[in-house]
Formats: sequence, C-alpha cells, structure tokens
Amino acid sequence: MGNQISKVHHYVPQGILRNFCFQSETTWYLCRERFPGEPKDRNIGSIFCRRHFNSYQNDDGTKDDTLERFFGEEFDNFIPLWIKKFETALAAGKAAKLSVDERVRFVQFFYNHMKRSPDFIEPIVEKVTQKTFHPDSIRELEERVRPLTDDERLKFSSKKFQQKLAANSRVVNFSNQSLKILETLNKMSIALARPARTNKQFIVGSNPVVRFEDYPSQRLGEKGVELWTTLTPTIAVGFVNSVNVPVLELHDDLVRKMNWQLAKDSRAIASKSPKLLSSLAKAYW
Repeated sequence: MGNQISKVHHYVPQGILRNFCFQSETTWYLCRERFPGEPKDRNIGSIFCRRHFNSYQNDDGTKDDTLERFFGEEFDNFIPLWIKKFETALAAGKAAKLSVDERVRFVQFFYNHMKRSPDFIEPIVEKVTQKTFHPDSIRELEERVRPLTDDERLKFSSKKFQQKLAANSRVVNFSNQSLKILETLNKMSIALARPARTNKQFIVGSNPVVRFEDYPSQRLGEKGVELWTTLTPTIAVGFVNSVNVPVLELHDDLVRKMNWQLAKDSRAIASKSPKLLSSLAKAYW
C-alpha cells in the first residue's frame, strides 16, 4: 500500500467475514434500517465498513490512517492463525494452545473488536458530544480560556466542526487502551463453542461481541459474566470467569441465544444462510 491512505475501514475484519461467505467473497446480509426483512447477497468488501472511520482528520483536511494500519497489521493479519488453532482445539476437544504472546495479542484483538464497532462506540460519542456542545458551552469555554473571536464562535457552533472534533476524539479514544479491562480479560479463561448439530450455525453481527450475565450490572470478571464473539459459522470464542470444559457443544437453544443476542445488539447481520437471517429478523427486529 506504501504511503497511500486507506479509505474503506472494516470494523468487522474481512478475515472473519470470509468465513461467512456462501460463495467466493459473497455473504447474505441483512441491515435493520435499509431492508429489515429481506437478506441481500453482498460482497464483503462493501459491508461492515465506513469510509475513513479510523482516520484522524488534520487541520489542513488531510487524513491520517495510522490507527487503521495498526488494526490491520497487529490484529487482523493474525485472524487466520487464530482460527486455525481454534479449529485444531475444537477437533481435539481441548483448550486452544496459544503462546503467551499469542494470548496477549488475542486479548487485545478481542477488546478492540468490541470497541471499534460503530454500534458500540457511536452512542457513547453522541452522548459525550451532546454534553460538550450544549447551549452554554461557548460561555463556559470563554470563562475557562479566553473570549472567542466572532470567527471562532461561528466555527465552534458549526455542526461540521463539532462532528469533526467528535470523530477525531473517537479515533484518539480508540488509541487509548484500558489496561484495567485488558488485565481483567487476561485473567479470564478462553472458551470455545460450536453448534452440537452440524445443520446449525452462528451469524456475525455489526456489533460482534455479545455480553451475557447472570444479573444486571455485574462487573466484567465476576462469575456469570461472559463475552463472546463468532469467528466462523461453527466457531465462537468467549472470555469466561471459569471454564470446566474448554470446548462447549451448544444445543440448538444456546446457538439461537447467541444469534439472538448478536441480532438484537447489531444494526446489521450476515450469514451463509438467508433463511437464518430472515428468521432472526422476523423474531427479534
């Protein structure tokens, strides 16, 4: 790629999406807002992505895609390796053999896999933006810093400026890793799950990490709190407080529960099966 700035940024890596294709690089795709009940066949290059989503916009209007390159080089490039190791573990019915470095990298990937989804991050950004740019924000800024010029007031009041500032803040926030969450994940066990029946499969969602808990408002790391993501139609990987069986075979109701949570939390979902997507949309959208 050289010095060329990337434009299309996938928040669900294509290394995962390829596993959900029914032919070549085409999957069945369902978007809640655009066509909520009718799956469409889509090339994975055009879904679960945003233009310059991870780019920082400089004052001169140029883009800096350092963060997107980091995701690609440090995480996404390792997805095939992880899947291969998980497939081996599932076949043997044993825990995945990850080296210390591989485990640390996978923990970081999993944390960012959750964090980089617009479905996850945009409600947070919107809330912070509304709190920042409220009717008295200019007055408060002038009290803390200095009186603004007319041009500065006009700029600060501009929706375009506010959106740019919010987007840049989001990118900077992506770059900041929560050591507390990473340490908690690293202390948890990695579990693997697959459907018990070969005719059942997982979907992938635009909000790709789902959370299960025994009761509301539990903290990550407590017993009963689990985080799961699907890497292929037959591989789900979770972080759990404890695990007696490293490989879980999920009966139909638990496969459905996983898919239901993904569909419930996501704006869009994809699968090898259009019937599965239609069924989930009809039941939960």
